[in-house]
Amino acid sequence: MPNIELTTFKHASSFRRIAAVAWDEPRDPSIYGFLEIRCERLQEWIDLKRRETGQKITVTHAVARALAIVLSKHRDVNAIVRWGQLQLRKDVDVFLQVAIPVDGSVGKADLSGACIRQADKKDVGQIAEELRAASLKIRNNEDKDFERTKSQAQMIPGFIFRWVLRFLRFLQFDLNIDTSFLGAPRDPFGSAMVTSLGMMGVRMAWAPFFPMSRAPIIVLVGAVEDQPVAEDGAVVVRKILPLSGTFDHRIIDGFHAATISKEIKLLLENPSMMEFEDERDHMLGVVDESTDMPTLGADLETATAEIAPVELESEEIVQEPPA
Repeated sequence: MPNIELTTFKHASSFRRIAAVAWDEPRDPSIYGFLEIRCERLQEWIDLKRRETGQKITVTHAVARALAIVLSKHRDVNAIVRWGQLQLRKDVDVFLQVAIPVDGSVGKADLSGACIRQADKKDVGQIAEELRAASLKIRNNEDKDFERTKSQAQMIPGFIFRWVLRFLRFLQFDLNIDTSFLGAPRDPFGSAMVTSLGMMGVRMAWAPFFPMSRAPIIVLVGAVEDQPVAEDGAVVVRKILPLSGTFDHRIIDGFHAATISKEIKLLLENPSMMEFEDERDHMLGVVDESTDMPTLGADLETATAEIAPVELESEEIVQEPPA
């Protein structure tokens, strides 16, 4: 008896016949989500932080800070897949992308970024300053790692460069070797990536995973816009910040994605919580160490507190990728 009772479809269209042989079976583990943030309080808080720090703080810095806090609380999503096994990272490092205009040409524009190490231990002003300094070095051609990568990409033939990058990825993640001695930065993309198209007026988009990265989360920050919302039974206009997320389903399932998304929403809509740990722990609960995953580079500390369940009001944001 066959596994499935089947009959041949004899009248398939030309497109279906082509599609049947053009694609392989799906192997992409990406899942996608979308979240809308009421950002009146966030904008007021950013204005306050700008005055206090003198830094040009933006919503992207705030999103990076909120994401780092949530990752530090949920250790089991701060992980990579290595040799078919999930392993935890010791630190929370967040990569923020930087666009590099060249001669005003869209085609020549380049893309790089900065990895903020231990971002969960830095405030939004420190994140903004570190990214500003790194961006200045990149744009002034003073970043040695980026200049070396640009030179290699220009000089090495593409079919060879592909294998060079795959070899580096094998050394960095499969063998877990610090490749700084080869001129390649250590773990260049960190635990998660944040990119922004809001300054270009783009409201919604989803970013793909970069093959050289093992970050299981990419958050894309869209443009803040006036949107109608229901408030006390009336329709009012409010400032809305859209966030789009791409998640690696091998590490993050729908429950994980919904949980961390709700907590990011809570932090961004109540941004003072990002400054006061006691208030944050009261609302979000303490660090969740309830995982049996092996740690990458360090042993897990013994859990010392019960995990406080948190009920958050938010829409479900995780959905399957569009067809």
